[in-house]
Amino acid sequence: MRVGVVILPAACWSEAAAAWRTADELGFAHAWTYDHLAWRDLLDHRWYAAVPTLAAAAVTTRRIGLGTLVTSPNFRHPVPLVKEALTLNDLSGGRFTLGIGSGAGGPDATVLGRPEPGPAERAERFSEFTELTDRLLREPRVDFTGRHFHARAARTDPASGPGRALPLAVAAGGPAGMRVAARHGDIWVSNGSSPQPGLIAPSVTPDLAARQVRRLEEICGELGRPPGSLRRLVLDSNRTNPPLASVDAFVEAAGRYQETGFTDLVVPFPRQEPPYAGDLTVLERIASDVLPGLQEGPRDAPPPAQRRAP
Repeated sequence: MRVGVVILPAACWSEAAAAWRTADELGFAHAWTYDHLAWRDLLDHRWYAAVPTLAAAAVTTRRIGLGTLVTSPNFRHPVPLVKEALTLNDLSGGRFTLGIGSGAGGPDATVLGRPEPGPAERAERFSEFTELTDRLLREPRVDFTGRHFHARAARTDPASGPGRALPLAVAAGGPAGMRVAARHGDIWVSNGSSPQPGLIAPSVTPDLAARQVRRLEEICGELGRPPGSLRRLVLDSNRTNPPLASVDAFVEAAGRYQETGFTDLVVPFPRQEPPYAGDLTVLERIASDVLPGLQEGPRDAPPPAQRRAP
């Protein structure tokens, strides 16, 4: 199992750089950040943009994988997004993973003046968003006409030939989204569920995680994709039973997810104040005492050639 951290973009870089360097130096496999214009817990607090944050992290770190966890069609269009992702991949020396999701409700869904989409429209929009993103990562020139997104002669990386791609992580909690992830992704991402996505923090339980993994495997079978070709990443940001409450709590959580079939676990990097307040020494002890027995290596996705089912 590969273990990573998610670092909130909620501090100026003179303060935030230390967290990214620490994650790199401690040996974690990957480090991520949320991509929002505003985030539910810190609506009236400092919040920085994901892409420049990751650009700074790319030139500050040496070996750790980097990525968005996740970006969404709430305010992103695949054409400029993929251009930025490929640039981040270059800046990091090939360490970047693009994580995408459907886009929950909340500030990001309405900040641009559009009405918040209903479930059916959100699912349709996500399917288009992911398909176009996938094509832009594989093809040197793309034309696309959809209900929600369009592209005309989009050249995202003209210096590369056909087939070049960086890893794509797709977040999904339900069957429709999982089908999108199984069709297009290198990594499937789960963070459990929330009664009001975007407004109430999600939580994940062992039973829910196990049900999701079983459903994903069924969908992979239906699509003719070997289930083992899709990495499975769980973000455990539980507030009531945080995985970084202690080393023992982390060991229990990691073992549970590994038994369920997850290949990657991401936990919040401890902050001095909520949300995700915690003790950095716990993370340091996990790195020294637990990670050596869990980690497979520094990469956080299979090679691009393993990405899609036939």
